[in-house]
Amino acid sequence: MKVWSTNVKKTIIILLFFCNVSFGQEKTVIHKSIDSIEEIVSRLIKNDSIVEARTVLDTVYKKYQHTKHNNFWVIYNYNYGVLFNSSAKFKEALKYLLESQKYSNKTPNKLYKERISGMMLRIYREVNMYKELDSLYAINIVENKKNNSVAVFLNYTDYVISCMRRKQYKKVIDTTNKAILELDAFDFTDKSKRIIKSINKVVRNELKLHLAMALIEKKEDYKKSYQLLDEVNKDSLLFVKRERDQYLRLISQYKARYFYEFDKNIDSVFYHQSLSNKYQEVYIKKLKERASNASDFIYEIAKNKNDTEKLSIINNTNIQLKKNYAQISFLISFLLLLAIIFSAYVFRSYSQNNKINKKLKDKNEELLAVDEERNQFFSVMSHELRTPIYTIQGLIEIIENTTNETQRKEFLKTLQFSNNHLSSLVNNALEYSKFRLGNVRLNKDAFCLDEMLQEIGNSFSYQLHKNNTTLHIDISPRTETNVIGDRLKISQLFINLISNAIKFTVNGNIWVKVIQLTKIENTIMFRFVVKDDGIGIEKELQADIFNGFKGVNHINENTGGSGLGLYIVKKIIEDLYKSSIQLESKKDKGTTFSFDIEMKQNLQTITTINLKGKDCEKILKGYHILIVDDNKINLMITKKVLESAGANCIIVDNGVEAIAKIQKNNFDIVFMDVHMPGQDGLQTTQKIREFNKKVIILALTAVDLEKNIKKIGQSGMNGIITKPYKKSDLFQKIRSYPLK
Repeated sequence: MKVWSTNVKKTIIILLFFCNVSFGQEKTVIHKSIDSIEEIVSRLIKNDSIVEARTVLDTVYKKYQHTKHNNFWVIYNYNYGVLFNSSAKFKEALKYLLESQKYSNKTPNKLYKERISGMMLRIYREVNMYKELDSLYAINIVENKKNNSVAVFLNYTDYVISCMRRKQYKKVIDTTNKAILELDAFDFTDKSKRIIKSINKVVRNELKLHLAMALIEKKEDYKKSYQLLDEVNKDSLLFVKRERDQYLRLISQYKARYFYEFDKNIDSVFYHQSLSNKYQEVYIKKLKERASNASDFIYEIAKNKNDTEKLSIINNTNIQLKKNYAQISFLISFLLLLAIIFSAYVFRSYSQNNKINKKLKDKNEELLAVDEERNQFFSVMSHELRTPIYTIQGLIEIIENTTNETQRKEFLKTLQFSNNHLSSLVNNALEYSKFRLGNVRLNKDAFCLDEMLQEIGNSFSYQLHKNNTTLHIDISPRTETNVIGDRLKISQLFINLISNAIKFTVNGNIWVKVIQLTKIENTIMFRFVVKDDGIGIEKELQADIFNGFKGVNHINENTGGSGLGLYIVKKIIEDLYKSSIQLESKKDKGTTFSFDIEMKQNLQTITTINLKGKDCEKILKGYHILIVDDNKINLMITKKVLESAGANCIIVDNGVEAIAKIQKNNFDIVFMDVHMPGQDGLQTTQKIREFNKKVIILALTAVDLEKNIKKIGQSGMNGIITKPYKKSDLFQKIRSYPLK
């Protein structure tokens, strides 16, 4: 139970004073106690102090539990109904409200009649009892209007919320418009300031919000809906405190929909959806706190409340147990005898079956673990993949309808970033699967470390700009950067580590450091460091961040992530390079990852290809190239890329036609797709080698190289270019083969 506030303690002392006056003053005291109950309990419930509110109620209950004054029982049962409703125990709440209604009907002025009906309507809404809700709603509206009561607007609100849940958007629009008009016409002259604020302002705000939401759901009058959303956002302090974050989440969510469906502004979509996720996170946190209070509340009731009926049941059970003690003892003895006989029988076969059962149990646990991991994999990846796919789809539509060239360029940058993000997710998913199956090995490529890091940094320019974060690449002096190693795996390490750092660093810095530790002959030991000054990782979460799906615990709804990136980083460093990765992080102080990797020095000079300016148009001038691919789009893209660099290209979409072209033409290079219907690329290459041993044939493919590299080599191909590829890598590979 939470520590009580001074005001609550004072109130309980006052109530205890009322409860200790003489019996002759009981009626007056009850009225005073009722007034105090109403004020204090209401305030405590608003502050989620559920246990304290129950204590206030029970303080008076203990003194007047035998009273015959109906007013007391109306208030007592009503407030207990409100307590259970606040604790999401709607069945129990309804029970207390019906009891309160029974006593209310016995009072001359039907005490709390409107409040009880209004609260019952709310509970029907929460438990989706729509038939009962519609019936009671009609009765309440007639009664409220007859009495010129402001409660009519509370009933309108509950009914509107229920209609939203039932997707009856037309009813929401009609009811909210009607309610707002009646609010404008209602005379609040004799009402208290509290009533004016809660009804004329708070309820009005809720009605306007649901009207805006219904208009967007019906795809009607987007401008009016956005105007309403803007108004309620400015007046958000008018919302009830315990629901404010939920309403702010809805405002941001529907603003995001407005910009996506009507205004077509993807930046605004991202901004408002991010806000919505943030409010959702706060709201869920408060719900958990509320649930904790509710649990305390239910526990205290079960523990302390003097429930005569419950005590009676326990006493009767004890008496019955005493009467039947002899029979129960005999039955237990008999069962024990049977158990001994059965155990003797089972023991004989147990030794033989024990090993089999253990194997079955171990296998079953293994299968369950695999199934659980598979379910987690598909759940996380399906969620993560939808985000860039959704962005790409939306941006394509927006770009088609955008005439402003500046905006188009910005959208294209966003599109490129989303494409890179999607590619990274797919690569991580494939690497994860390979590591699980043990199908991963290191390749040897010649590359420049500094150029590779610069390219990776450039690929994150959009995300860095959006987070207002600077990436610093620091390579210590006299470091040898011309190396031989697995460029793809090294790139994956830095892509995942930099991507992770950007997620958790806003308005800050990220440093990538390369340090040459030792050099023995042509073998170099490098130390790589990726450091940021972001939000850091809490100590209790650090142990799990490399463990795949367990690592998502430090990821929130705003940053997102699959949890696979750091898992793959660790697997590459430990399994392939036989090294280790170190993590240092403090909350709000940033995070540092460091690891050592050994690579060979490349003794040959690497010629760097410049992709900028007019020189790019002549890089492949004179090359006569054949492109073989069954996918028309892939043919078009590859042809355009190569021709932009000056190559002369011919395209075919099947292996048979490729053979015919090679028999009649003298090509410098043939790009061969591996997977093709009918005669695939491997079979086609084998047939080409029967009559032409010299033509350079390169596999241009997206297949899993770990499984297929041996087959590709055996078919007679000279090398491999994997899709998606970088133009610089593609041109470098072509230039490594001389013109005929």
